[in-house]
Amino acid sequence: MKRLLICALLLGWGPSALTADEVVLTQGSSTIKATINGEVFTVYRFGADLPKPYFYPAVTSGAWELLSKAEAGDETVAGRRAMICSEEVGSGDHKLVFGDFVTIDTVEADRVHVESPAMWIAKSDAAPLAGTVTRVVNLNPPKIKDRKDPLYYDHPHHKGIWLSVDEVNGIKFWNEDGRIVSKGVEIIKAKGNPAVFKRVNHWLDQDGTPLVEETTTFSLSANRVLACDTTFRAVSKEVTFGDTKEGMFAIRLPNSMREFISESPVINADGIEGSKPCWGLESKWIDYTGKVDGNLLGVTIMDHPDNPWASRYHVRDYGLFAINPFGTKSYSGGQEEARPLTLKPGGEGARFRYGLLVHQGSLEDGDVPARYEQFVTETK
Repeated sequence: MKRLLICALLLGWGPSALTADEVVLTQGSSTIKATINGEVFTVYRFGADLPKPYFYPAVTSGAWELLSKAEAGDETVAGRRAMICSEEVGSGDHKLVFGDFVTIDTVEADRVHVESPAMWIAKSDAAPLAGTVTRVVNLNPPKIKDRKDPLYYDHPHHKGIWLSVDEVNGIKFWNEDGRIVSKGVEIIKAKGNPAVFKRVNHWLDQDGTPLVEETTTFSLSANRVLACDTTFRAVSKEVTFGDTKEGMFAIRLPNSMREFISESPVINADGIEGSKPCWGLESKWIDYTGKVDGNLLGVTIMDHPDNPWASRYHVRDYGLFAINPFGTKSYSGGQEEARPLTLKPGGEGARFRYGLLVHQGSLEDGDVPARYEQFVTETK
């Protein structure tokens, strides 16, 4: 080992060359937390109380540095606020639970100090809002009609990062008129690059019986790519996924990142710019950047070339960002024929793969084209 270290120093390798970053998955009773170098990347939520499972929050690298540079503010800015991402931290009067918001007054190497209740917690227990690219989920939002208000809240079914679609035998799962319930979660690789887990969900029929069985493998990489590999199967009767723009693999961005507020670029792989021109088009990827407390953050959604057919993007200036294989007619304004998908019980099912990258800075800063090629290569 000593010889290896000497050789590394002579060759100009730094410590990072000897220790590769890796993702660590930690499972609780209703969450799987993904950390990179002891800092939160995202948390998967699958509790029985949810209308669907989803990831929340999703955090860029360098988030604690962004928080350290920020000043304290109110709930309209990220500032020095952080969200608790562990199911439980502390005890008694110094107990915090998942979803609590706290103010951080001191940041150290691997721990931070909460202002109230006054206590130290690990960095892996919380996510700085200054580096978070998912909108804060609010189950009791204020009734604000001004779309430019920082606390404006629309489409309450847009939660974190999720997978759902309307018009499945007429049931609107995207709109949460139908429930998607977790039937099993299994960590395949708890530590590595990527770390991997698999879930099985049942999309329930109107009578509460399973209509669709969804099996999805998620691979989480140290470069903050979340890869989604999903297969749908009909359970006991024929199932048709109809033509709809409301789907499928999606994220809801924070209010300040919305295109019409941040005025930052939305760009697809073909160089087309703007959410409206990009909406409904096929593309290898789209990158959506916006500002949080003046700092530029970005999210890229990627289509996989081995999908049954190319998907289209449901990308809006108000912060909805999704990719959807169902909706040919809807997205084309009726210029193209619908492409419904019908599955029969006992069949092979239908498989779709997508990727989502979280990055700081511009499309160039995020090295998006290279990350796309890496995503495709690693998910063959």
